[in-house]
Amino acid sequence: MNIRQLEAFRAVMITGSTVGAAQLLRVSQPAISRLLSQLETTLQLTLFDRTSGRLAPTAEATLLSSEVERTFASVDKIREIARDIRMADSGELSIASFPLLAMGFLPAAIAAFSKVHPRTRISLSVQMSPRVAELVASQQIDFGFGELPYQAQSFDRPGVETELFASTDHLLAVPVGHRLAGLKCAKPEDIAGERFISLTRNTVGRLTVDRLFEQAGVERELLIETQISALVADFVAKGLGVGFVDPFTARDFEGSGLVAIPFEPSVEMRIALMHPTHRPLTRIASEFMAFLRRRKRELLAEAI
Repeated sequence: MNIRQLEAFRAVMITGSTVGAAQLLRVSQPAISRLLSQLETTLQLTLFDRTSGRLAPTAEATLLSSEVERTFASVDKIREIARDIRMADSGELSIASFPLLAMGFLPAAIAAFSKVHPRTRISLSVQMSPRVAELVASQQIDFGFGELPYQAQSFDRPGVETELFASTDHLLAVPVGHRLAGLKCAKPEDIAGERFISLTRNTVGRLTVDRLFEQAGVERELLIETQISALVADFVAKGLGVGFVDPFTARDFEGSGLVAIPFEPSVEMRIALMHPTHRPLTRIASEFMAFLRRRKRELLAEAI
């Protein structure tokens, strides 16, 4: 028994004749008759009474018809799902990200992507970068974002493919009306004696910034620290001090009482896009990754 035999049986039950079935399936009438005979032989059932010169469904055919309809409903559903997958209209995405992108960039991107692909289910887990790498290595997610370790080109973990998603410079964030707000470019000496909102000591950004000011011989007043760039920006916007933010976070806080100023020497930030080495990307994952790359380019181009 095969799907073509069932299609022929279903078409005859719908149209009431082999002629109508042939027209419906766009095949010849002898082809329909042959498929029906093959189905009856396979099932060892007489499905049609042919004594009157026309096909009359038997009781067995009527019972079988309801089951065939359920089967074709499932087949139609499979075809619909396959179409959605081809068109990247549905599916599931599992993503993890360190807080920097998860607090603004990714939610905005997911909202925009969902307007075009409303049937795609997306899960976003917020984790610190080492944990994101663990989830990728164990193939628990489709892909993830994390800040690259200090002076490293990738995460030293088997099973993780690393791509440089973004390499950009931090900006100095100051409150609106601050004495530095009008500068076109700030330097370490401009920060001398300022209340400074810093990242915690276990972050790459904190290590880089501390070394910069040590080399410049500039002392800051370190009173508040946090793991999350968005909180640095929030503290600055509330007038509690100055601090470094990335262009993604600066964009999220536009119009919120914060001014972002270029800074020299540059304080680089590098974000990695990671995905499992031995787990092929789904069509929808590849589509969303390409979408995120485009949005990233647009955002960073506006920040220049």
